[in-house]
Amino acid sequence: MSKFMGYANSFQAVARLELECIKRLCELLGNPQNDLKFIHIAGTNGKGSVCAMLQCALTHAGYKTGKYISPNLISVCERISIDGVDITNPELETIMAQVQSGADIIHKETGAYPTQFELWTAAAFLYFKEKQTDIVVLETGLGGERDATNVIPTPLASVITPISFDHISYLGNDIKGIAAAKAGIIKGPKGITVSSNQLPESMEVIEKKASETNNELIVAKTLESKATTGIYEVFDFDDIKDITCGLGGIHQLENASVAITVLKKLGIDNDSIKYGIENATNPARFEMLSKKPLVIFDGAHNLSGAQVLSESLERYFKGEKFTFVCAFMEDKDYSSMIELLAPFAKRFIATQVPGNPRALNAEALCETIQKFGKNASFEKEVFAALDTALSDEKIVICGSLYLYSFIKDYFYQNPLQ
Repeated sequence: MSKFMGYANSFQAVARLELECIKRLCELLGNPQNDLKFIHIAGTNGKGSVCAMLQCALTHAGYKTGKYISPNLISVCERISIDGVDITNPELETIMAQVQSGADIIHKETGAYPTQFELWTAAAFLYFKEKQTDIVVLETGLGGERDATNVIPTPLASVITPISFDHISYLGNDIKGIAAAKAGIIKGPKGITVSSNQLPESMEVIEKKASETNNELIVAKTLESKATTGIYEVFDFDDIKDITCGLGGIHQLENASVAITVLKKLGIDNDSIKYGIENATNPARFEMLSKKPLVIFDGAHNLSGAQVLSESLERYFKGEKFTFVCAFMEDKDYSSMIELLAPFAKRFIATQVPGNPRALNAEALCETIQKFGKNASFEKEVFAALDTALSDEKIVICGSLYLYSFIKDYFYQNPLQ
């Protein structure tokens, strides 16, 4: 792997919330984003699920559909896909070689390279233009207004998923400020904005931004579950009946409502909408990895994520206790998350994400858990933590999406019966 690719694929430890560099990079590459049509998604939680539902439905409706997401779970190629098929390593090398040419010019001009996320965003635009995609489902990386993805022209739809506190060191600890950053993706004139139900403070900001940009604002309605099939919800949406959500968890009703609202506004047929909601895949979000023993992975990495995880455990496994294997980034509100999850815990095993400079030390996490009076131990090695946990029958692994690749690797080497 070249030095440049090593940099592009390294942990995204530093964010740059300004658009000058990505604008210059795109300019040097011929502004490929200006030749594409986008659905742009921002929010604190649910972005990945909404992206998955939109891509699946649009592909089924016959549109060549690109999807750009972050972070990846196992392979960096997951970040850029078309119709559910990831970019290949040779394709990525070719695209990144073009991006490097622009990055080298910027380095000569400024003395600094674009960030990893800026490189990937430019690469995605180039790839989607080269492949002549019809629609690109585009997920923001951090915030919205000054996120690198926000160099695009007015999208087909701007989408705002639930907003809560996260990345406060970058976005601030005021919910209105965070909402303003997310709502910065709303562009006009005559755009379309679809939002989930938000806190009143957030909705006020979104309404103001939509009005200023002459956007039609549609608030996705609250859906009621008709039944459950395991951890999956069954519901109706107007004239589309008996939809079984393909993604687990009670919170997916809200994400499905947002996705369906966007798709209906864009004129997608009901059969494709239903197919997209029922067949979307988004690993690591309340994903059942095994039934015996019961192993659930949830990437809940902020307070609202921990809240929906606890709500889903209460709904599908009421009264049952779990062994939690947890790892967090040190810049997260992990203490509040532990407090939410503690009522569902038989015990906690603290571990840490290998090789990530932001990872919280396992011993420090263990000490925090013990303050809540819970049985807790720590294993710095993820595999050792899983070895210990699997002596129990019900396990939840949570706290960081960065854990997922190590979990999958463990179960590949130690298949469950």
